[in-house]
Amino acid sequence: MNPLNIFRPIQVLVLLLLPFTLQAHKYYTSVTQLDFNPSEKCFQVTMNVFIDDLEAVLTQENLQVVKWKSDQPELNALLLKYLNKHFNVKLNQKPAGQFRLIGTKEQKDLLTIFFEIPVAKALKNIEITDTFLMDKFPVQSNIVNLNYEDQKHTFLFQKSKSTQFYSLN
Repeated sequence: MNPLNIFRPIQVLVLLLLPFTLQAHKYYTSVTQLDFNPSEKCFQVTMNVFIDDLEAVLTQENLQVVKWKSDQPELNALLLKYLNKHFNVKLNQKPAGQFRLIGTKEQKDLLTIFFEIPVAKALKNIEITDTFLMDKFPVQSNIVNLNYEDQKHTFLFQKSKSTQFYSLN
């Protein structure tokens, strides 16, 4: 049995449950989608996180109380700084260029973060390190779905396995 087939139902379940959870939730999970756009030469990224978890992490990181309000320049700057520190991508063994934050969208207690990762040339491999929210929540799990041309792959990141490598040959 292909291990990816096991993760597909889990991804669907997580995506369905994220918007309906209560403020005090027991699950610490984020879901990130990386879709390659060949005409724009970038990965278009969508990351879904719980707002209260993000507020807690940004409060801890910045030593000041952070209450999320979408599209606030000062909050977007804190988010981008944290994102660059805890979500790292290497393309062909070289760090990807700077992320470009497109914006955020709130839906109940879920925040969707939209950003882009530039891709300068054809990819042979990708390495992702995802420790997003793990500094505050050690049981945090992050699911990353990668779509590059005709290839699809799903990664599961946890504190014990925060870096993964994938060959695109």
